[in-house]
Amino acid sequence: MSTGPTYVVGAILTAHPHTVAHLRTLDVLPEVEAIHVHWLDGADPATLGADVPLRKVVATHAHVHDLLGVSGLDAAIVCVRTDRCPDVLQTAIAAEVPVLFEKPGALDAATLWELAAEARRRSVTVGTFLSWRGHPAVTQVRDALGAGALGDLLGVEGRMVTSQVRYRDPSHWLFRRDLAGSGILSWLGCHFLDALCFMTGDSIAEVSAMVGRRNPEPIEVEDTACLAIRMRGGALGTFNAGYHLVGSVPGYMGAAYDTFLGLRGTRGHARLPLSEGATATLVSEAPGWREGGRREWRFDLPASSAYHGVPGEEFVRRFLHDARARVPAVAPIESIAHVLDVVEAAIRSSETGRATRVHER
Repeated sequence: MSTGPTYVVGAILTAHPHTVAHLRTLDVLPEVEAIHVHWLDGADPATLGADVPLRKVVATHAHVHDLLGVSGLDAAIVCVRTDRCPDVLQTAIAAEVPVLFEKPGALDAATLWELAAEARRRSVTVGTFLSWRGHPAVTQVRDALGAGALGDLLGVEGRMVTSQVRYRDPSHWLFRRDLAGSGILSWLGCHFLDALCFMTGDSIAEVSAMVGRRNPEPIEVEDTACLAIRMRGGALGTFNAGYHLVGSVPGYMGAAYDTFLGLRGTRGHARLPLSEGATATLVSEAPGWREGGRREWRFDLPASSAYHGVPGEEFVRRFLHDARARVPAVAPIESIAHVLDVVEAAIRSSETGRATRVHER
């Protein structure tokens, strides 16, 4: 039982790789006392699997407006197909209901920036599931960088490599350009491009990239991407993403991953081999840090069925608190809008063979 505030949460859902996982998050959070559901495309939850957690669902609504009009509704979770998401977000913002949505949230960045402006105008908290912002290894390194442990930032590095397309159902809507927008960069690479921005407190200014379709399956979006990036603060970096790994389980939960983040500065460097566990290492010569030599943080996280585990629980808990307080989310809509600007710049760069500026909004 929760001893703190409790929440009534809406869930606007379609058949989506993360629908069940988000319902599990709401199910395990003791603060969530009731869930109202709308199945956007009339999906039958029985088709999503036998273990769909519905014990907290108190009502299923036929229309989005009915759900958003529920008395005492604190916030809505939105997990729908990418091309359908902007209309849902616009409706929620117009109803002044705080909303946490599955990334990327739109087919293009401009749509998200327009929604962000409307949310600010109405003082509605709108966040996205860039939940690596809540991971303890990421926040530990971010705090160390902010405290001067790395000195002036020189370079950054990111890698997000996962199971090949053949394990992920090549006919899935995620591989259709008209329904998903783009591929590996906006679906999974977004998490780690955003984590680099989050940890450094900076944004990406310029991209020189090559993207392509290297898997043999006939898909419409990029499955491989190599980016050279320049941060607005001047640091240079690289980012690689791809559906490349063999030996994975089929589907979207429990897939194989090879992920890494690195930051290097004039006074130290940090490594986050995230696919090897919740760990980070730091070497620093900065005053107040060098006495500790090489530091390693290792987090033995409790088991959880929530999306992204215990950090995912805390991420949603934090959002619900911020939504009630009407303050910005830890991963506001502007964060994924910036990532989509970066993705679009990378695709333009690959098409033109030239470095491409990222929109500065």
